[in-house]
Amino acid sequence: MRSAINWGRWGGLAALVASASGCAVHHYHHAGDGSRDPVLSAGPITGVLVPSPGSTRAAQTLASPPPAMKGPTRSTEVVAVAHRDAPAAGQKGGVQADPLPAPHRLTPVATEPTELTLDQVINATLLADPKLRAGFETINQANGDALTASLKPNPTFNINQTLLPLTRPFTVDAQGGPPQLDVGLAYPIDWFLFGKRAAAMQATGLGVKVTEAEYADLVRQRVLQAAAGYYDVLEAKALRDLARQDVDNLKQVESVTQKSVDAGNRPAVELSRVRLDRLKSEQALREAENTLVTAKARLRALLGRTDADPAFDVAGSLDQLPPLDPLPADEAYAVALQNRPDLSALRWKVSQAQAGTVVERRNAYPEVTPVIGYTRQFQQKAIGFPDASSFGFGLDMTLPVHNRNQGNRFKAASVVAQTHLELRAGEAELRAEVTQADQTLRTAAANAKAVAGEQLKTAGEVRDAINQSYAAGNRPLIDVLDAQRNYRDTYRLFITSRAGFGRAVVNYSATLGKKIAP
Repeated sequence: MRSAINWGRWGGLAALVASASGCAVHHYHHAGDGSRDPVLSAGPITGVLVPSPGSTRAAQTLASPPPAMKGPTRSTEVVAVAHRDAPAAGQKGGVQADPLPAPHRLTPVATEPTELTLDQVINATLLADPKLRAGFETINQANGDALTASLKPNPTFNINQTLLPLTRPFTVDAQGGPPQLDVGLAYPIDWFLFGKRAAAMQATGLGVKVTEAEYADLVRQRVLQAAAGYYDVLEAKALRDLARQDVDNLKQVESVTQKSVDAGNRPAVELSRVRLDRLKSEQALREAENTLVTAKARLRALLGRTDADPAFDVAGSLDQLPPLDPLPADEAYAVALQNRPDLSALRWKVSQAQAGTVVERRNAYPEVTPVIGYTRQFQQKAIGFPDASSFGFGLDMTLPVHNRNQGNRFKAASVVAQTHLELRAGEAELRAEVTQADQTLRTAAANAKAVAGEQLKTAGEVRDAINQSYAAGNRPLIDVLDAQRNYRDTYRLFITSRAGFGRAVVNYSATLGKKIAP
């Protein structure tokens, strides 16, 4: 298993930047003892591979829950932390330390615009998505609950000085008291005697399993959104380019029509009609550009980027998409049942609820606390007898006469029934989700095959031929506009069907929780 987030390479980069800017670099190693570190990794999670168009590599999409763990887990990668050393206050002999030199201004280095592939988009999402980082904190919180449940109770210590004189001193003739000092130590043993601590540790340990599975499902959903956002940007780019091509073509038709109208070969109404179509096409271009900006903004949010980067873009093409044949319905459902982390979370919740009933049953047992004490009596001055020391012991125990934790036991039994029903509902919803993803993939594949590149090429050739014939005066304007509209609609259908197929492929793999090889 490989860690979903590898911070080792970022530690090396931090060290390089720190050394270039005059900072001291220290390395810290997390020993896995549950303490908080500056950077924590998300632990091992298995993944599915999502194919990237135009690339032979495959992106690792995390979709299945992490393996069973015996305790809190954290990354053991080395993290580089850089800071600037503060100047010393002085040296021996009154000699002041030399101040640090002023930092040098770094010259910005011009870089080429970076286009992200699908692999890089998914990797960046795993590294920088703030929602994934926030979701990982639920595992840390569950580990904290497990740690709390494993702690043994603290002993109780008390000390009392009693029977002190209030209105007069105590003497042999006027006796009182005698004053005494009591020291006691109590320690509860019901957590061990009735197994309360063991039951609580079992329940909270299963709670950690639940949060791990829920985090794995969050990763699956966020990676699916990132992959879908990648195809949204590709689709918006292609539609923007189509709108530009449409505007350029109509401008050429307008120029030809203008010359014909000036020469008296065509009526002026044809020029007005071409201009109206050109204005409408320019409006469509502006809307396409707005759609592209919106799609990029949504994708950048998934990458956790808040900087202004107009050069941000994605690499890839809709011309080449990975083939994928869906599995038979029953086989696909069985694969999803085995690999979907949200179903794993529901199963862990059932186990946790069952462990909760044990916790509440054992909490019904009484609290038992042995006590041992020491007493020193100061008798010499008060009653004329020598001072004396003594000890005592006892047992404090609650009597479960009325409260035997009936309410919480009843509630725990209800939670068990509820989690069983939620698991059944999740399995039923998964069947519907698998069926829907299967049909969506089949429909998208059929739509993508219906509009092939040859049809697109033919529509373009027809449009160009009619434009040339119109320029020669052999075709009416209506034929030119119809050919342009036919080409535009065919190209738009080609783009949307290919983008829809790409989204359907990643959605099908995410629904099953596993990459399905073609």
